[in-house]
Formats: sequence, structure tokens, C-alpha cells
Amino acid sequence: MTSAREWQLIGLNTIHTNLQRLHVWDRASAMIAHTPEDEERTATLRSWMDVVGTAFTSTLQGEELDAHTQEALLPLAPWLRDEVARYYAQHDPQAPLCAQAAFGAAHVLASDYQTNGERMIADAVGDAREADRLLQYGPRMNALVRQANTAVGTCAQGAPTTEVESWIAEHVKVMVGDERRMTAQVGAIPAMLRGRDPRE
Repeated sequence: MTSAREWQLIGLNTIHTNLQRLHVWDRASAMIAHTPEDEERTATLRSWMDVVGTAFTSTLQGEELDAHTQEALLPLAPWLRDEVARYYAQHDPQAPLCAQAAFGAAHVLASDYQTNGERMIADAVGDAREADRLLQYGPRMNALVRQANTAVGTCAQGAPTTEVESWIAEHVKVMVGDERRMTAQVGAIPAMLRGRDPRE
């Protein structure tokens, strides 16, 4: 049975993962379009990532998320839900692949953060088998992150190669396929922060 602390860890990891998704999407989109980043938005995202990262580390170390931190983070949940919905809504499957590269890269890096966070949670709750299973994803995730970074860099410089286009197409395909799961996870954040099973 999943403990309240474990649900809180899953909720914090979900928040951090999707803040990273938005941060990467913003940066990659700006790079490809050769436009400046929104510095205020970037600062806000980084500030929230710091807050959530601190709460995640503290909760990993053995204590449940305190009521004050829960209340401080809960207002972030509807904003994040709307921002993740906007990320998916702005994706145009008919656009040139370079215009889609930021979406794919954001999903790849978010998935990497999520997997790393899940492994830390498994370690923290003593689930060695799950931690080992997640560790096996490391080399594959590292390769995908390299592909995503190369795709964004190449698109920022000009036309991508056929190989890079194939990477973008695959990353975007996975992103689209994960939309329902990602949206459900983000919607479950308030229940998880309170230490409850969101399926109940």
C-alpha cells in the first residue's frame, strides 16, 4: 500500500517534472525562433523549481510534507494544469518538424526528470527492485536527451538532417501518445500533495 509520504513524493515529482517541461519548451522554442526568452517567466519557473526541489529533498529524507508547504504549493496546481494544457494545445502536428522540435525536446527532458525522480522515490521507500528497474532506463534516457538537445540545436542553426528529423518525429509521437497520462497526473497533484490516492 502506498503511504501518504510516497504519494506526496509522487506529487512533488510530478510538479517538478512539468515545471521542467515548460522551462525546456520555452527555452527551446526561443532558440529555434531566434527570439528572446521571457525573463520574468523564466525566473518564476526557476523559483518554483527551487521551492519544489527543496520540498522533494526534505520529504525524501523521511518526513511527510508539512501542512504549510502543502498549502504553499497547492495554488501552483491549477496554474500548472492550465500551462501543460496550453503546451499540448499549441502543438501543430502539420507544422514543419523544426517547429515541433521544442515540444519533443520538452517531453524527452521531462520524462528523464520524472524517471530520475521515481528512482529516488523507490530508493527512499526501500523498493530496491523498482529502483533497479528504473536505473536500467538510464542509458536509453541519456541517448534520448542527447538526441533532443541535438535536434533543437540543429533546428536553431538551419535545416536538420534526415536522421534528426526522424528523432523529432519519434519524440513528438511519444509526446502526443502520453498526453492523456500526463494530463491526468497533473490533475492529480492536489490529492497527492495531501498524501491521498488520487484514484479514490
